[in-house]
Amino acid sequence: MPAPTRTTSTSHTDFMRAVSDELTKFERSERRFRKKCRDERAKRLHLPVEKYDAPGRLLAKPSNPVR
Repeated sequence: MPAPTRTTSTSHTDFMRAVSDELTKFERSERRFRKKCRDERAKRLHLPVEKYDAPGRLLAKPSNPVR
């Protein structure tokens, strides 16, 4: 079996980079969409919406109206 040429390796690397970029864009879009849906649902149900300043860092914990 012949050894892969440099062109094949480069095109595979380029392809994988493009796939990774597209997946990253899709994941960002999906997160924005889910956040929008979650916020709309919370607003419709009159629930407090948690605020984050960075991924995973809660700014202000909403009060729990139901105990």
